[in-house]
Amino acid sequence: MSSINPTTASVAFARIRAHWRPILLITASIVLLSVFWCVSRYPQLLGYAAQEEYVVPSMAYSHQAMSVEADAPMGLRIIATTVNWLSSMKIGMTFGVLLGALLHLTLRYYPLTVGTNLYLNALKGALVGVPGGVCANCAVPVACGVTRGNGRVEVALGFLFSSPNFNPVVVMMTFTALPLAMSLTKYIILVFVILFLVPALVRGLDRTPSWQQVVAREVPASCVILSPPAGDGSERFTTVFRELARGYAEYVWMLLKPTITLMLLAGVLAATALVVVPWEALLSQATPWRLAYVSLLSVFIPVPIAMDVMFAAQLQQQGVPAGYVMLFAMTLGTYSIIPSIYLWREVSKPLSAGLFGFFLVLGWIVGLVF
Repeated sequence: MSSINPTTASVAFARIRAHWRPILLITASIVLLSVFWCVSRYPQLLGYAAQEEYVVPSMAYSHQAMSVEADAPMGLRIIATTVNWLSSMKIGMTFGVLLGALLHLTLRYYPLTVGTNLYLNALKGALVGVPGGVCANCAVPVACGVTRGNGRVEVALGFLFSSPNFNPVVVMMTFTALPLAMSLTKYIILVFVILFLVPALVRGLDRTPSWQQVVAREVPASCVILSPPAGDGSERFTTVFRELARGYAEYVWMLLKPTITLMLLAGVLAATALVVVPWEALLSQATPWRLAYVSLLSVFIPVPIAMDVMFAAQLQQQGVPAGYVMLFAMTLGTYSIIPSIYLWREVSKPLSAGLFGFFLVLGWIVGLVF
């Protein structure tokens, strides 16, 4: 029976001590992703996929935390809709903030090196987003963690567009619930957006002086990239743990402050639109002007993951014109006011407005075609 050599064990432990920082960051990532995926997101998505028919109380949420009568005062209905929307977004947005802060902290010590190929960078971001399982709104803190950590914008956008749409369960739901022509059209357009439109927009912005100022802007001291100490094993575990915990708490708070404000503002605005707009009458007939108006609302309203598929399928079951079904399947949940505000404040106003305008026109066109 062999015995452990004390010298070998000592060397092995010394090697571990020299890498406390990456070990802790990797462990935290595994725990965070495992809890979100296994406890919340994938059980929820698989539950959606198991339904034979999709019936949702609203295009913006799948369950009601607060119910009011249909003839209740408008103010009360707006409050109830806001509460229901916030309830449906709370888990995804919490995960987005926690993961975004963890990405920011990791990039502070280990900068993301993805090269200068914009198209390949967008593809890399999209591939990371496939299993992510967060909606376009909850992906904003993650994208913010990338860009604030001096990561590439096209990587963040690739993740943002991929996560809510290319999740395997969502893809399965789309092709099962909607006609093949609609499903194929949607994903062909999304591939074009991620692999060609996003890199082209970023390349165009790379040539503008205002973009250069954004890229080269001065960041706070807490955001500066640091080089981890040499792996000589001299750092104690408790020292590294306290340092990372302190930095992580700072980044969580940095993302949480604007996220709360943004969520409340977006929730009230979306709830107002959902209550005030006469949706039944509006969707009764597909005309160019109505399609344009509905496309504006669809791109504006933020919704949780998979709500675009379920709401579009519900409209199809109810006999709503196919143009509206395709419009919502294409634009609802792909983009919204939340990522638009993030890009406007953090990245580029022209990029924010350009993407919002693109999806507005896109929704209008696919609505006319179908």
